[in-house]
Amino acid sequence: MEGDELNLGLVGSGGDGVMIAGESIVSAAAREGLKCLMLKSFGPQIRGGESSCKIRISSKKVSAAPDTLDVLLAFNWNDYKRFGSELELKPEGVVVEEGDSESPEPERPIIGPQPATIYKLPLTRLAKETAGTPLARNMVALGAVSELFGLPDKEMKHSIKKMFSHKSAQIIEGNLKAYQSGKDYVLANFSKPEKLQLRIEKNLEKRLVMTGNDACAYAALLAGCRFFAGYPITPSSEIMEWLSVYMPAYGGTMIQTEDEIAALGMVLGASLAGAKAMTATSGPGMSLMTELLGLASIAEIPCVVVNAQRGGPSTGIPTKSEQSDLMQAVFGGHGDSPRVVIAPADVGDCFPVMREAFFISEKYQIPVIVLSDAFIAQCKASLHKPDLSKIRPWERARPHGIPVEDYKRFEYTPTGVSWMAIPGKDPYIYRAAGIEHDEKGNPTSEFAEHEKMNEKRYRKLKFIAEDACFMRYYGPKEAKVGIVTWGSCKGPVREAVEILNTQGLPVRAIVPQVLFPLNTDKMRAFFAGLEHLLVVELSYSKQFLNLLKTQLDLPAGTAHYGRSGAKPFAVSEIIEQIRKIAG
Repeated sequence: MEGDELNLGLVGSGGDGVMIAGESIVSAAAREGLKCLMLKSFGPQIRGGESSCKIRISSKKVSAAPDTLDVLLAFNWNDYKRFGSELELKPEGVVVEEGDSESPEPERPIIGPQPATIYKLPLTRLAKETAGTPLARNMVALGAVSELFGLPDKEMKHSIKKMFSHKSAQIIEGNLKAYQSGKDYVLANFSKPEKLQLRIEKNLEKRLVMTGNDACAYAALLAGCRFFAGYPITPSSEIMEWLSVYMPAYGGTMIQTEDEIAALGMVLGASLAGAKAMTATSGPGMSLMTELLGLASIAEIPCVVVNAQRGGPSTGIPTKSEQSDLMQAVFGGHGDSPRVVIAPADVGDCFPVMREAFFISEKYQIPVIVLSDAFIAQCKASLHKPDLSKIRPWERARPHGIPVEDYKRFEYTPTGVSWMAIPGKDPYIYRAAGIEHDEKGNPTSEFAEHEKMNEKRYRKLKFIAEDACFMRYYGPKEAKVGIVTWGSCKGPVREAVEILNTQGLPVRAIVPQVLFPLNTDKMRAFFAGLEHLLVVELSYSKQFLNLLKTQLDLPAGTAHYGRSGAKPFAVSEIIEQIRKIAG
């Protein structure tokens, strides 16, 4: 480490306060203007149990979680066994653990390189002496880590006060004393590892800290969403929790329903009545919503559905990330039911993605699925203040000046978009049913009308592909090796591309934001001149590769690198695969 980056891992049991400690570090670093990212990891239990997190702090841009760690803080080595493959140390790595000079040596089931240095601290004893409870040992550990590695002391104390602001003054003071005891113990007993001192520049701009779920909820409000209905499910529940607090302040309504079917049903009802409406769920809940997505498609009702993907199928791995709901999002359902699928690539990207989701849905009267994932949803990252001027508000097309008897709700138009009257606000009446209909909404089973309406509904996709087609490009345009990926895989791919170009191997990458309908012209332009192409995804069954094949021809010899989720790609992993195809 050169002083401009520090990678930490924390692991422990429920009650050890792993996440509180990790979030305090991230909050403090962000207040100093540092770039940081915290990746959370939980066992499969519903409540309690083991947990871990990885934190990357840097003066440079942070796109991905750290491959390996400078520091591992282990509250409990038995819990480490659950996450060992995710918490690998660097050869010069450091361990901080419970104990003192008289404690017996514990079994350390460390995977990979063994620690160069081990710091033992009596975390529990110090917590009892200063805060009066062993629960404060995470604060003792924070103080020790802060002193050992040069974390900003003033901001660490501020983060602790903020973290416990809902508690009594006595509890806040106890935690601050526990924090200080950790610092004091280090000063009295250890020398600091000089090579692992975090260098902090002065006068950096403070940064916001939020998770992807927080960003999705906040951006939805800014985009004009005023109705949310949902049922709690990992890893999307925080969207509903956040909106339950802030939606009423914006004059909106948040409802927790009895299940996901009812949630989307309410969203469609609210949208039909004129409100910008959304729900949020994960894979199992998305499966339950499938039929109502068909209703939104055939009745042309705007709605936004956030799917924070997790490992599947069935209950799968609720606490881990995977990109295996892509085919469900694009094609899930019976009949021909067009929808739009758009994917954020990181926490900050949730702002423009939610903005575009509501813009597309309202303008084109079509369901929009936002494919987030557990990595983005629960990742805590520091961000620049979002540019709110880029919000594209859009009010759906409503009829005016048309004789009531001439109004055609589903009029066959050049763009596929027709006037949508709002019941009770506009003097027009029509049927909004799930049965096939003619232009006025009257039920029909005629082949000609069915063909006409299908063509009308799918016609929108051509205009959407041109209207909302943001793509990210990395690396030099003249590079002969290319990568295409999506969603949270962007982070490790971006860093791999930057590293390889620095090392003399020209590589470029493209990351489409709107996955369906895809802007095929831009994709073909990217493919031009490539000698090698690699498709990267966290899907065992090659869902992204197969989706690309349904929309355009891939260059000959296209290679694929994908695997199951539950573990994000490492930057080194992507570099290895690129070198393989580049020869």
